[in-house]
Amino acid sequence: MNVHVRLAEPFWRAVGLRELDMTLPSASSVDDLLTLLRERYPRLGVDFDQCPPHIFIGEEEADAHSPLEDGARAHFVYPVAGG
Repeated sequence: MNVHVRLAEPFWRAVGLRELDMTLPSASSVDDLLTLLRERYPRLGVDFDQCPPHIFIGEEEADAHSPLEDGARAHFVYPVAGG
């Protein structure tokens, strides 16, 4: 299956691209996508460890167990606190 990934600031800097297309086996979850991203982009894995991103699939917030579908659009956003 193909998943389109969009990386928000500052995550994209670890990859050098704001958007990626990833290919995963069918029946993959967000956790599988995270594993693949960490394998391909080790520096991004370090960033995720230091500050875990909020992950959205389409318009919905997701967690590691959320299933992915072919053509899904995943967005990794830096968690921000306002005040």
